[in-house]
Amino acid sequence: MRIAFATFGCKINQYETDLLRQDFASQGNTIVPFEGEADVYIINTCSVTAKSDTECRRTIRAAVRRGCGARVVVTGCYAETRAEEVKNIPGVDLVIGNNDKSAIPRRLLSPLSPPLERDRTPLASVAVKAVQERTRGFLKIQTGCDNHCSYCIVPLARGGSRSASPADVVNEFEQLVEAGCLEIVLTGIHIGAYGNDLPDRISLTDMLAMLLAKRGGTRLRLSSIEPREITTDMIRMLGNGLCRHLHIPLQSGDDGILASMKRNYTSRFYRELLDRIEKEVPGVAIGADVMVGYPGEGDAEFRNTMRLVESAPLTHLHVFSYSPRPDTRAATMKNQVTDSTKKERNETLRRLGKEKNIAFRKKNLGSTLDVVVEDKMDAETGLLSGLTDNYIRVRIAGAKKELIGKEIQIRVTRVGKDDNFAVVI
Repeated sequence: MRIAFATFGCKINQYETDLLRQDFASQGNTIVPFEGEADVYIINTCSVTAKSDTECRRTIRAAVRRGCGARVVVTGCYAETRAEEVKNIPGVDLVIGNNDKSAIPRRLLSPLSPPLERDRTPLASVAVKAVQERTRGFLKIQTGCDNHCSYCIVPLARGGSRSASPADVVNEFEQLVEAGCLEIVLTGIHIGAYGNDLPDRISLTDMLAMLLAKRGGTRLRLSSIEPREITTDMIRMLGNGLCRHLHIPLQSGDDGILASMKRNYTSRFYRELLDRIEKEVPGVAIGADVMVGYPGEGDAEFRNTMRLVESAPLTHLHVFSYSPRPDTRAATMKNQVTDSTKKERNETLRRLGKEKNIAFRKKNLGSTLDVVVEDKMDAETGLLSGLTDNYIRVRIAGAKKELIGKEIQIRVTRVGKDDNFAVVI
């Protein structure tokens, strides 16, 4: 069969779609572009904002129109939280939540599979299965979240925090190392909570230490991690097998807004944490999520966020506008911010984020850095590119195809608009 995928939202969704691709392909199916003809269209949805819901509905309807009898499968967070709404879209064959997402190939391909309906089985433990690209591996070690932030629908969509067993994580990690992966990214919905639900209460820091001892020449990279879950030992690992790159959500620089969001830190705690990391880890890259337009965010509150972002050693931002989500506390709050104000503040913060990223990349001008060469060729220059351990995308002059999948040393020679240029040493 010809299988086509469309994926929305977070890196976990991307990871889970890649697993589905692998499963379908291993059974002899052909993966085809979503824009073309297929026998099955699978839409892996997001529901973090109202805009996400709208885009998902538009894509579902497009698949139904394009399919001419093809089966249309909808999974992911929108399918989990708004299942009846999705089932009412004419032409949708299967609506299945996050917990049973991995069973989609079996449900579609087995003639003995049960009727197509939304999965309602209890939350399961995390089955560890790696996604391997040519130069990088991805390993989901945790899913779900126990933090009920007032604006967030993720706990409703993904359930409570569940961790993969340490033995399974180590086993899959060793297989990726053996296969020659030079970078392995540990992912999860709330990765800093790893191990809290396990009998032996192993922590993420403990797991990192175990994996670093088995890494050989492979480097590790962490996905997003909450401020209070970064430990002293974890900071010491940065640059010592763990990539000098952290993504630490901020959301707001105003303490009143943070408290209303039910975030468990203050702006001062956040700033002091970043200052400490920058001091102890030269060249570190630190990204942040920042929300604008949360209920009650006036000009003064937004200025507090701007001041913190301007002064903190942040190197890149993910800026997004608040969107009321059903069944969350913030959706019923007073003092909702207008869409026009959200748009203006979003654009202001994005400009600041670009300025800070360029400033960070300029600091690396002339530096010698390690980079894993990827099989991505820039359309404009024809140069291969790669990602440094401190999260700088570089286009590499002198990198030949035989270097793809290898870690090499480069020297940064020029700062571009969105990435840097370098030469092979």
